[in-house]
Amino acid sequence: MRPCIGIGPVLVKWENRTEKNMDMKTIFRPKVWYIICGAMAMIGGIENMMNASDWAESAWGAENVNEQAEAMEVLFGTFMIGFGAMSMTAAFVLKGTAQGTFAVFNGGLMIAFFLFMFVMLNSTGYNMPGAPFLAPPFILLGCLAYSGFLHMTGDEATLEV
Repeated sequence: MRPCIGIGPVLVKWENRTEKNMDMKTIFRPKVWYIICGAMAMIGGIENMMNASDWAESAWGAENVNEQAEAMEVLFGTFMIGFGAMSMTAAFVLKGTAQGTFAVFNGGLMIAFFLFMFVMLNSTGYNMPGAPFLAPPFILLGCLAYSGFLHMTGDEATLEV
């Protein structure tokens, strides 16, 4: 029996191990980052839907809140739940290099989407939360994309998922 390193559900064959690459590939596994991003998106989406009137008030001011503003906050929460469900699906349905390739593009596209959305919302007078509130999604999506980059090519036989 060949020695293996087991971390969670992933086994990495010892003979294919390189110090830095193995450590980065162990830390940045697309499945793990999809689960983290998916859980955070679902929790955030549910919270956004439950507190839509508070979010609308903080974004537009108490005097400008109406049913349409609240409906848009509910819609955004619904979108986030959908992104979370898609992330969970990618975590448990996709495998190997397919999961890695999808993570690169999915993470990158979601970062681009949020950047575009923040620019467009600011141009309408929507009062966005501050940078400390907005940074975590970009960090998580960046980790997802990076994990995909590390796993989008290579010998799939070295990873057993």
